[in-house]
Amino acid sequence: MNKTVSIVAARRELGRLAEEVRRTGQPVILTRRGQAVARIAPEPAIAAGRSRARDAFAELRGTVRLNCTLDELQSAVRDLRTEFGANLDRRAVALRRRATRRRA
Repeated sequence: MNKTVSIVAARRELGRLAEEVRRTGQPVILTRRGQAVARIAPEPAIAAGRSRARDAFAELRGTVRLNCTLDELQSAVRDLRTEFGANLDRRAVALRRRATRRRA
């Protein structure tokens, strides 16, 4: 069953309605005084793609080739996260010192 919304309500909620149509792939019928006057429907290409692929990485499958094992990749990502966190901590300390010097 298609969702129906009055044109007055659709004016207020157009962004939310468009996002709902995109997310669900189901059209929304716009009504005036209870009579259907228009329809917000998903783009045909988007709707067709949604039925074929359920996961977010479907379009990327087969386009990336790893030159290492998944364990090595996970280890490298962990190392990068640790390094990134340490750099953020150093930056925060430096910013605090600079703010303290400005106050004095």
